[in-house]
Amino acid sequence: MSKLEQFQEFIRNNGKDLTGVNVPVVLSNEESKLPELNFTFGWTIEIGVTEHEHGGHFPAGIKSGSASNAYSCANDTAKQYVSGQNSLFNDRFLKILGPDISENFLIKDRGLKSAPETYVGSKVCYTCDGTGKDTCSSCHGRGSTSCSSCGGKGRNHVTRYENNRTVHTTESCSACWGSGSNTCGGCGGSGKVTCRTCDGGGYLYFSYTIDGNAIRSTKWAYNTNDYHEWTTDYVKKTGLKLVHQLTEVTEVNVEGALDGCTFIYAFTANLPTLQFTANIDQVDTTMCFAGSNNNTHDAGGVYDPAVWSVAKQLGGGSQSTDKSVLATPAIKDIIEASETKTKIGLLEENWVSNDIKEAVVSNYQTLVTQLKKQSVKGIAPKMFGGLISFTFLFLTLGILFAAMYPTFAQDSAYRMSVLQLPEWYFALLTMKFALFGLPALCNYLFFFGFFWLSFQCVKKWYWKNIGPGKTWLLAFSLTILVPHIGFSLFYNGLEVINHPLEVTNALLAASILVGFYFMMFGAKLPNRWYTKLLGFIAGIGAFCAMHYGLYLLNTRVGFIENHGRYPYELLEFLHPGTRFMAENLVEWAMLSVIFAYFLTRRQFWLKAKCLVAEYDSPVLLKSMNMEK
Repeated sequence: MSKLEQFQEFIRNNGKDLTGVNVPVVLSNEESKLPELNFTFGWTIEIGVTEHEHGGHFPAGIKSGSASNAYSCANDTAKQYVSGQNSLFNDRFLKILGPDISENFLIKDRGLKSAPETYVGSKVCYTCDGTGKDTCSSCHGRGSTSCSSCGGKGRNHVTRYENNRTVHTTESCSACWGSGSNTCGGCGGSGKVTCRTCDGGGYLYFSYTIDGNAIRSTKWAYNTNDYHEWTTDYVKKTGLKLVHQLTEVTEVNVEGALDGCTFIYAFTANLPTLQFTANIDQVDTTMCFAGSNNNTHDAGGVYDPAVWSVAKQLGGGSQSTDKSVLATPAIKDIIEASETKTKIGLLEENWVSNDIKEAVVSNYQTLVTQLKKQSVKGIAPKMFGGLISFTFLFLTLGILFAAMYPTFAQDSAYRMSVLQLPEWYFALLTMKFALFGLPALCNYLFFFGFFWLSFQCVKKWYWKNIGPGKTWLLAFSLTILVPHIGFSLFYNGLEVINHPLEVTNALLAASILVGFYFMMFGAKLPNRWYTKLLGFIAGIGAFCAMHYGLYLLNTRVGFIENHGRYPYELLEFLHPGTRFMAENLVEWAMLSVIFAYFLTRRQFWLKAKCLVAEYDSPVLLKSMNMEK
């Protein structure tokens, strides 16, 4: 089998593995060339002086007096290295260059470490002018601060109750003994503190080191006209990796200078190149290979027809077809490279052209759009139904609670509502009060600590990945609402303990509400409209039957004293609950909206994730934002 036939068989088999379909490529016009390349490498040794700041700490090195004198000494020594009087940096580079240059010419820019000399100098500290002391920021140099207990007045207003009368007077402040000021704790009353810039030493220290770098330059040219037109592009694209693909590398003498370089080397080498004409579906393209291992430079898009014959089916409406397409190796690699912004050989080497790649990605985005629309189809009526259900649920719970604790429900108007949260947080952050008896400054620690905790919880446990903006908004909402809910449950729970439990009231109120549930489920459970009507009538019948039984039972138990006004007295048990719900209308409405919105969206999201998971495509989960 000839070399041309071997390449042709390899391309067909590889394409079959990648796309699952035949690749009808026919190669011809095999053309091998071995152009001779002339490379010249050069390195310029650059030597510079670097300044290092050490604050008030004296570093090791040659003492040179002032910082400017140390800088001058370092630069004088650097000039000696440049002039060749001291060959330290040249010798260092030759040790690095020697073993490498004979093998592969791969040395790039290289740091040569610092010379052993370090020159040290000092300056008077600009903060304290060499005194080592700075003005105390707490008392601004006065040595004392105004008393916080009396505000600097020396006396405090006192109100006390004695002999059946209220007495207002002033007393000497016990914190400052009437002076109105206290000795500053920061400086101990001296008005001066140790200078932080120089650590009290009065001087700032600087060191200067001499550093060397080898900076590389490269030139190359052809020594022959016998090369393919694309060889220049290949050499530029490959860079220093090219050296491993050359044959017959020979070191030659250097002619002329190379950009003023200190060290210059040159070599000639032969680069094997191979070019075919590839015919795919009666269209000719050029395939280019280079290097001793026939590395692909440009495959000419030979897999375009095969890839597109598979990819054009994507997003056509058939789930089984979409799954098959997404499982095709070439399609899978192209989509993953596009979504993750990575590079793959299929595209970099032009086995698949950019036009086909864009078409594949476009079809994939069509599929993603279809799935996103499908994932939220019908969510609006479902969310509205959920809002009605949760509203009715919380209304029922609120009325039952108020019936159990009627006296507690009557006092609800005097408790803090969610509408008062802005005022409460303003007072918290302006330190009008302190939480849990701690210093008022701890209010900020509480607020920002809880915000940080909310932010981390949202990132870790929220059921889907959301953007930074939504994460911050949700964390801020939790920071505002969760403490209010927690404090309300805690303090109201303590208060409920002190109110009597009215079990009879709760049972009677529950009997009315359970009757409403009979009617609601009677209309909801059946499928057809006429069966829903029959179910509603049956619910009314169950409601009436239950209350008729309670009416008969009342003559023996007597939980309603005025038996003749039984229906009216029964409705009276709902009055505390309706008032309680009216007083807390905003809270119940917020709970209903939050539960309906988030639970409905989560339900649809989980359903959509199950659907997307059937495609068995991790990149599709990522595109749908469903990795969690």
